[in-house]
Amino acid sequence: MTVGFAIVLLACNSAGTSTAIRDSTEQFFRALAADPPRAYTHLSEKCRDELSFLEFASGTVSVSLLFGESEPSVENLRVIRADGDEIEAEFDVVVHVNGETVPIILAESSRPTSFVKEDGRWRFSSCDDFGLDFGIADVTPAGPAVENEPEPPSRHEAAVAAEADASRSLPGEYVDLPGIYGGFYGNDDGPNTAPHTTSKVDYEGEGNTNPPAGGAHWGSAACGSSPPDSPPLCGPVPWGIYSSEWEAESLLHSMEHGGVVIWFNTTERDIIDELELLVTARLNAGDLIVMAPYLEMDDGFIALTSWSRIDKFPVAEYSPQRVLTFLDAHVRRFNPEGF
Repeated sequence: MTVGFAIVLLACNSAGTSTAIRDSTEQFFRALAADPPRAYTHLSEKCRDELSFLEFASGTVSVSLLFGESEPSVENLRVIRADGDEIEAEFDVVVHVNGETVPIILAESSRPTSFVKEDGRWRFSSCDDFGLDFGIADVTPAGPAVENEPEPPSRHEAAVAAEADASRSLPGEYVDLPGIYGGFYGNDDGPNTAPHTTSKVDYEGEGNTNPPAGGAHWGSAACGSSPPDSPPLCGPVPWGIYSSEWEAESLLHSMEHGGVVIWFNTTERDIIDELELLVTARLNAGDLIVMAPYLEMDDGFIALTSWSRIDKFPVAEYSPQRVLTFLDAHVRRFNPEGF
């Protein structure tokens, strides 16, 4: 009886996994032609390390022609290998045209596709073809632009790609905002990683970092020159250096506008003075930075945040180069407003 129960339980788990993979795969293919930034979020961290968004988007141009105006569906998905959070599966991709089912790719004619479970979501870890057998185009310019050359991504598309970029080559820890909030930046059809709110937000309770690296924020009015001079629920905070503590909900609006926030909870005057000199020089050079105390995080710590990135460390690990490296990589990297 115990053996029988175990077999039933295994079958149920397999069915649940197959359904989750099928749903994720179908969302990927439906976004592939219509919304490449959203499709890009379905790639594993390894794939996004290997493949920039521009390379990915370039390789999907032919998919628009392949699918036409029909929404693809994933059918006959079968898990053929499972090893913990890594799975290989076969599936058919079809479109429905004039009441008929038209196969685009059949499992029997393609190699198995690999998936990995990251942050509770099944993502593609077959980085070269995603089960479609189409090659990623070389985006290195080879000559004059041709008539059908794909358009560069819009600011919004670039922001969605930046939010989803988990590359280990970027300084700071990646914070998976789409995974935390179940959506992506500027999503009109569901959860959004950057909604405006008129209430306090429990970022850590939502699974975010302390201080937060994105999420809901305030924007009911523009902030003034200091917290006491600002209206309630204000955002964004003007670029600059402050001696008074701002609410996180206001500072996140500054991050959404392409900036880096430097939060500190230390009384070590030498460190604060050095940071202020460094930030002043970068502000004068046009960088988008807010530096302010933040007493809601660990005592004796500094944190650098941009949208979906955080580098948090004790004062003993501070160095000017660490801050400069973060600023160089992240000022305006996520910049949907074009500041």
